[in-house]
Amino acid sequence: MLRGPAREDRYGPVPTDMSVAAAPRLIAGLPVRLAVYVASVVAVAAPLLAASFGRIASKPPTSGTAAALGLFLALALVAELMPVPMDADGTSEVSITNVFTVAVAVVFGWEYAVPLAAVAVGASMIPTGRSAPRIAFNVGMYAISAFAAAVPALVAGPRLHHPFELTLVVLAGGACNLLANVFLVSGAFSLAEGRRYRSVLVEGLRHGGAAFAIMSFLAALTANLWVTDAWLLILLAGPLLTLTLYQHSALRSRIALRDARTDNLTGLGNHRAYQEALRERIAESDRTGEPFSLCLVDLDDFKQINDSFGHPAGDELLVRLSRMLAGVDRGQAFRFGGDELALLVSSDELSAYREIERIQHELGIEPATPLGPTTISVGIATYPAHARTVEELQRTADGALLWAKAHGKNRSCLYSDRLAQVLTPRDLEREAERSARLRAAKNLVRFVDARDPSTASHSQFVSSLAAGIGAELGLDEDAIDHLRLAGLLHDIGKIGLPDTILRAPRRLTGDEAGIVQRHPELGSSLLEGIGVEPIGEWVLRHHEHWDGSGYPGGLAGDEIPLGARIILVADAFEAITSDRPYRLAQSPEVALEELRRNAGTQFDPDVVAALERHLASVMRPTEALA
Repeated sequence: MLRGPAREDRYGPVPTDMSVAAAPRLIAGLPVRLAVYVASVVAVAAPLLAASFGRIASKPPTSGTAAALGLFLALALVAELMPVPMDADGTSEVSITNVFTVAVAVVFGWEYAVPLAAVAVGASMIPTGRSAPRIAFNVGMYAISAFAAAVPALVAGPRLHHPFELTLVVLAGGACNLLANVFLVSGAFSLAEGRRYRSVLVEGLRHGGAAFAIMSFLAALTANLWVTDAWLLILLAGPLLTLTLYQHSALRSRIALRDARTDNLTGLGNHRAYQEALRERIAESDRTGEPFSLCLVDLDDFKQINDSFGHPAGDELLVRLSRMLAGVDRGQAFRFGGDELALLVSSDELSAYREIERIQHELGIEPATPLGPTTISVGIATYPAHARTVEELQRTADGALLWAKAHGKNRSCLYSDRLAQVLTPRDLEREAERSARLRAAKNLVRFVDARDPSTASHSQFVSSLAAGIGAELGLDEDAIDHLRLAGLLHDIGKIGLPDTILRAPRRLTGDEAGIVQRHPELGSSLLEGIGVEPIGEWVLRHHEHWDGSGYPGGLAGDEIPLGARIILVADAFEAITSDRPYRLAQSPEVALEELRRNAGTQFDPDVVAALERHLASVMRPTEALA
């Protein structure tokens, strides 16, 4: 017999950290809809129990019948005390009680089966300290199911003389018992877990159907043995033991199958489950014509998080992200290992993109580590618009992911034909190699910034300002992405400067300034071969001045690449508005005045004007930006 939710937290009290204003309304510790459902089941069962006791009182059983009923009650109680879990989480259980409930309903009548089932479950649950609503629901559900088991006998008539007739009636009673039981329990699960009733019902029939069918045959055997000779019931010991072993074996098989397809840390499907689901989705899409999208997800800088804060912190981030992905409507989430995850969504690429954007926004709301908010890079491709096979779909999504990671991370990329050049195996390998080198370069920049506490976030700030200036100048998305990356990498050449110069609490001497002026050339050389052109050229020229007085080449005006002119202005503004060992930070207004004063000599006037427009759009005039 199936039971209702086996864990109290399925519909127990609300979490203690939920505010009173946000807490849902509860009745007897249950959500309102579930409480009404439980009350409805009890309201139907109560008259049945009252009527059964009334019939028994009006026509008491003989001593022999009472002894037989006592035996069946004892057997049902033992069965209730030794249920078998139906799933690995212990959220539902099944017992062999209905073997005896159905037999009693057919042989002795519904008036005995209803109280027998109710007393058996109640007596087994009360000592365990389970909640009153749960006990009441299970007692009511058992009573209703027992009455349902007696319906075929009521239809067939009071006497069943032939074993064939008796067997048919018992099997029909078992089917009615199963349907009533699963229908009622599925309703409780659906309301308790917020799942669709149909899916819960189908799952209950699939998991419990075989066991119930076997129990119905055993109930028929029990009824026939009892009618033939009560002592023959001892022969039931073997089949009942076999059924119990079958149930345990079936559970172990389900657990083994689940474990073979599940990631231990996150509970998501693993790579095997992903491959199976991907092929199933393609077959379904071919059959229905409905598209679906594959989103390949990568946690940015995951190794750095593990190295800096330990693997438990990294595991916590993975679990958090996994829950978000698993919560996507009409989606299936998977983890391959490490920081590689995937999401299959039954929608086109734009809908999938919006779901990923929502998750990226939620991740960015609260910093998960001292490094700041967690970010993810995502590549999205859709079947059949972008691919016709499993392998092609994975290649296109992987190509989009590589593009996202190569262009600043913390972004999603929809596959398009312009990304096709990175989709051959050779190019994918080359792009992966390029991404690894780029990660190494960014790590060097972080190391440079960390050497001097006064410039701890200098590169990130310059990156943001450069992108904003580029947007004000009307540059396209690719150029803005290049500016963002160039802002991060512009000072990579300072890796070769000694700490005594980087942290000097005074203005530099002539010799020291000469050493510093070599860092653009060193930075450009470090970026050679990474494949981030024209960023290497911008890094080399980001200290050239509009009037030709800069270094290292003394270029002037339009000879200087626009990207380098933008980086120079962003770099200067950040430097003026930040503390330095030899002076305190100046206000944004002072910094802008300085830039205006030198526009046309040191700085490109158009770039300075673009910076002013950008700052006006992101801050109030009197707001400090540092």
